[in-house]
Amino acid sequence: MPRLPDHRSKIELLRAAEAEFAEHGLTGAKVERITGRAGVSKGAFYLHFGSKEDCFRLIVESFLARFAACIDPAINPEEGLPATAEDLVAHVLQHDVAILEVCWQNRSLLRMLLEGGGGTPHAYLVEEFRERSRAQAEAWMRQAIDAGFYRSDLDASIVSGLISGAYERLIQDLIRLDKKPDVEAWCRQLLDLFTRGLLARPLPAAQSEGPRSAPRPKTTGPIVDPKVNRTHREKRR
Repeated sequence: MPRLPDHRSKIELLRAAEAEFAEHGLTGAKVERITGRAGVSKGAFYLHFGSKEDCFRLIVESFLARFAACIDPAINPEEGLPATAEDLVAHVLQHDVAILEVCWQNRSLLRMLLEGGGGTPHAYLVEEFRERSRAQAEAWMRQAIDAGFYRSDLDASIVSGLISGAYERLIQDLIRLDKKPDVEAWCRQLLDLFTRGLLARPLPAAQSEGPRSAPRPKTTGPIVDPKVNRTHREKRR
């Protein structure tokens, strides 16, 4: 009688495989080390997966499915948009923070996918995911423009491409770090930058809360306060 796959063993193998791929890449990963981490036999591995490549593909597809659900539009069209621009910004901020938290938790796998590490042959999955994300951003942009939140002169296709690219770059920076940054501060800073240019009636500075710990820009010389500098010139006269 053939041996039936054990669901619990499969979960342990997937966890062990993800750790193995993160450390050694797809090319350097060994089935023996995966089964050793999971505490099962090599035969148990092949009971669930045809090869380590099949196992890796399943991990990637599972992650992208979870990530896709996470990046679904910040506002459900059926529920309608928030009543005010302030509520809209607050909702989008919460949505963006959740996305970056998922990216941080899965940074090892994301590094492999986004940077092509480990000889992964599944770059096309990332590209498909990227195009889907951009299409969602464009649909969201059109909805916000139609609702009067964003400027009517904006080209939704161009703006959504710029925004998607900015967030992708932010994610690439995030997953390279060894220590977790203030994710909410990052999102606030980027959202503040975009909303001031996109909103039909930009939020006043006092209402658009800035990042709690935004990094100070590097300078090549002393920072001069224009008011102080003007006062000094008047005294010299």
